[in-house]
Amino acid sequence: MNSVTSKRSWAAEVEMEETRENSTSSKDKSNGSRENSNSRKKARPNNKSESEKKESTPRKPLELETDPLVLRRRQKQIDYGKNTVGYHNYISHVKYDERTKDHPKTPDKFAKYSRRSWDTLIKLWRKKLHEYDVEGKDECLDNEDDSDNQD
Repeated sequence: MNSVTSKRSWAAEVEMEETRENSTSSKDKSNGSRENSNSRKKARPNNKSESEKKESTPRKPLELETDPLVLRRRQKQIDYGKNTVGYHNYISHVKYDERTKDHPKTPDKFAKYSRRSWDTLIKLWRKKLHEYDVEGKDECLDNEDDSDNQD
């Protein structure tokens, strides 16, 4: 029985020691909580040379779409968008060299996208093209007004 009581007393001693450590660590936290929170933050490099030394994660290689049915469907959607008044106005008013990332850009049909991602790209492209529809309507209305005034 002595071995059993010694085991219990050892367990009791370990438990008491753990509670003492927890109580001292909680006191430390309450006294210097701001110091502890700052020490957990990651240090950011101050200049670019340190950040350039770190290797960036390698990009996933660009996969190409090979399914002929998907490519045909995508080309049909692109052709449908290019056959709009907005697209023709866009081409005539914005030179290729003057285009920025804010201008509509035809999605790459050869890049591997999920169906949902492709449909979203087409939708956004078409919405941007509609910004140029207004110019076409205004020009047509202006031309009609001019012809009415000549009579």
